[in-house]
Amino acid sequence: MASPSLSALSAYRQIIRATRVAFRDDLPVMLAARQEARRNFDQNRRVGIDNGMQINHALEVANILRHNLVQGAREDGNEAAKWELRIHDEIERGDNDSIKIGGKDVKIHQACSSSS
Repeated sequence: MASPSLSALSAYRQIIRATRVAFRDDLPVMLAARQEARRNFDQNRRVGIDNGMQINHALEVANILRHNLVQGAREDGNEAAKWELRIHDEIERGDNDSIKIGGKDVKIHQACSSSS
């Protein structure tokens, strides 16, 4: 459950910041994601028993956007172009062996292109 100090406004701000990180080079998608977040927050504006659950959900969405979402892009109009992945510093990276760890946060602190 969300701590009492985390308000809905704070969770909303975290989602907005996460959209800026996840969709940095894709303005239409960033604006659509922000619009959807706003719509969901407006829809659940009333005070109720499940506010803590809704705030937790918002924080989880922000976390997924920030750490697990990678966008791919290629040149406009060129269907034969290779896809380029937009991997930023906050993306959670790992290998298939990390699946065996289970339940632990795994972060690799070097870029994929870095030599070992």
